[in-house]
Amino acid sequence: MSSSDFGLWTMLAFWASAIGGIVLAVQWANRQSKKSPAPRDVMIKSLNKRLADGEISPEEHQRRLKNL
Repeated sequence: MSSSDFGLWTMLAFWASAIGGIVLAVQWANRQSKKSPAPRDVMIKSLNKRLADGEISPEEHQRRLKNL
């Protein structure tokens, strides 16, 4: 194994780890973005409270419930 072979393998290892790191970072970011900020029952309670307080209309309440 000559020194030029070592340089080639080092370069390949570097780029493989760099590309692998980017792929893992993108996968992690996609998993994080799919998580709901709050459990569904908490969001329903919040919508019910906003309806009772008059902050949203009954139509808006129904539309948002369908979107959950």
